Amino acid sequence: MTPRIVAGRYELIEIIGRGGMGQVYRGFDRQLKRRIAVKFIHPGLADSEEWERRFVREAELMARMSHPGMPTVFDAGIDAGPPEQPFLIMEYIEGITLDSVLAKRGSLPVGAVASIAAQTAAVLAEAHNHSIFHRDLKPSNLMLCPDGTVKVLDFGIAVAMDANQTRLTRTGSGIGTPEYMAPEQVRGKTVVPQTDLYSLGLVMYELLTGVRAMLGASEIDTMINQINADPPVVHHARGEVPEELGVLITSMLAKNHTHRPADATAVYSVVMRYVGALDGLHENPDPTSPTRLYATAVGASAATRTAATHHHRAPKSPAESDFTRGDLERAVRQARDLADESRYVPAIGQLNTVLEVAVPQLGARDADVVDARVRLADLCMEAGDYKQAIAHYSELIDDLTAERGPYDDQVMFCQRQMANCQVHNGQVRAALTRLRRLHEQLAAWHGEDDPRVGQLAEMIAQIRAGNR
Repeated sequence: MTPRIVAGRYELIEIIGRGGMGQVYRGFDRQLKRRIAVKFIHPGLADSEEWERRFVREAELMARMSHPGMPTVFDAGIDAGPPEQPFLIMEYIEGITLDSVLAKRGSLPVGAVASIAAQTAAVLAEAHNHSIFHRDLKPSNLMLCPDGTVKVLDFGIAVAMDANQTRLTRTGSGIGTPEYMAPEQVRGKTVVPQTDLYSLGLVMYELLTGVRAMLGASEIDTMINQINADPPVVHHARGEVPEELGVLITSMLAKNHTHRPADATAVYSVVMRYVGALDGLHENPDPTSPTRLYATAVGASAATRTAATHHHRAPKSPAESDFTRGDLERAVRQARDLADESRYVPAIGQLNTVLEVAVPQLGARDADVVDARVRLADLCMEAGDYKQAIAHYSELIDDLTAERGPYDDQVMFCQRQMANCQVHNGQVRAALTRLRRLHEQLAAWHGEDDPRVGQLAEMIAQIRAGNR
């Protein structure tokens, strides 16, 4: 049988996938002698101008992005047929989709789920940076490759939110998969970056428990659940899931998108703390693949970069050689004394200078160093340099959360201080979003009676009252 040839060079071999938009073939590029994937629009949609435009837009959208976690688009065009059909030529990805992994294994190890989530969040961060949202994230669109990487497939219903472009979405068009749709998506409302984070939260829950969190008896019931039902607590279904990871998933499944994590990078920063190996999930792993070797080298380079900077510094000055904790304590006291006299510039300079020496020697998370860093942030806030204070508090929150968890007293203090700075800096909405998300997560995990929940509620009310 003579194989079908597209655009005079792309040979179709076999169908490897079907979706809402069309069919995907495994193919071969006769000109460049390489395997490819060829995607056609569904014949039933070929006469729809809107769907045809959407299909062509997929090529334009994906061509903007460059990330190892998504297939590369090589070419696009219209096959003369008959019938006439738009097509995409994409990188051929060899692997197994996560719905297949779930069907064979059920729930996955925590470390493996964290690795999958981290890689997916990294792809979403790239897409969201281009104002592109996936809108159909689910296990069947996540492919585990033999080299241990995860590819995010099928941006075919993604929508670019650029102001100068026509929206290709119609309210009620039913785009997406009900089991993984965010409430605002079910309602036909505006899609935002947190829409994809909601779907990722559902995927993470399913990978950890083997159960679809919002599945109803029918498609309509499932969509009603997405809008109204409280998300299940992953810790109740699987007790060994770390508390912080469970809290993250709960926040990702918040009904109000403003209560979900700020962005994909925030999700990435948490799940990376629990990343483990994906070995054993793929039937034919390739531990010596060039991609894995390259990624391992990059990871090792990143992990040692800071240490190398510290260990290969120029010879220490006498002040560095003689540095003690007592010097740090004295510097903090002197800075406080200067601040009491409203001499903030020398006070901040004093702490900055001593921390440049203390951090490499004692570590950024050393208790005494942390106290000095908090004092520096406080001084910037008192001096009215809210932008610099926000930067200091943000770094402290990241470092302390990684070591002590999100509800440590010092972490909570920094969160409240950062919100205050944001209010003074004119970022009232960002401050309220931060505090409401923290309030919701803390209340969900520790209960409304926790005094910290009350403190946050009072602070939120004060900010709202002061900005009416």
